[in-house]
Amino acid sequence: MNVEFINPFINATINALSTMASVMPKRGAPFVKAGDEAGGDISAVIGLTGEANGWVAVCFKKEAAIKIVSNMIGEKKTFIDADVRDAVGEIVNMIAGGAKGEFAQKNLTFKIAIPTVIIGESHILSQKKDAACIVVPFQIEDSSFFIEVCLVQEKDPAAGVK
Repeated sequence: MNVEFINPFINATINALSTMASVMPKRGAPFVKAGDEAGGDISAVIGLTGEANGWVAVCFKKEAAIKIVSNMIGEKKTFIDADVRDAVGEIVNMIAGGAKGEFAQKNLTFKIAIPTVIIGESHILSQKKDAACIVVPFQIEDSSFFIEVCLVQEKDPAAGVK
């Protein structure tokens, strides 16, 4: 995967959560995902096509999702309900949209699909066999969340071929 595809998602994550939820996530060191298990209790996944094809996901531990969504909607949440589910879907939408804007400034184009939300401990987010999935951990207060970027570049810009 082209590492230039990661930073726009990191920037968009920090921007979306600091603006919409008044939290400042602290980024950890990115790593290549091993296996298919998501790193959280609730995830939102959104497909991307264009310069590269694949998906981006935001995976929240329960406590992080509840804190962020409570801040976003101005109402204290104590468990994952329909409001939390919908807000997590909107968060991945904001992240993908923010990254898409940053890509557009570099003349890279992407189309974004409709997000899907998955709830459950140890749920699975599978990637293509030939695709590396980069995970970027974030910490907020006493909980964590992750963004996972799994993209396969369809064409080598230097060679002009698949």
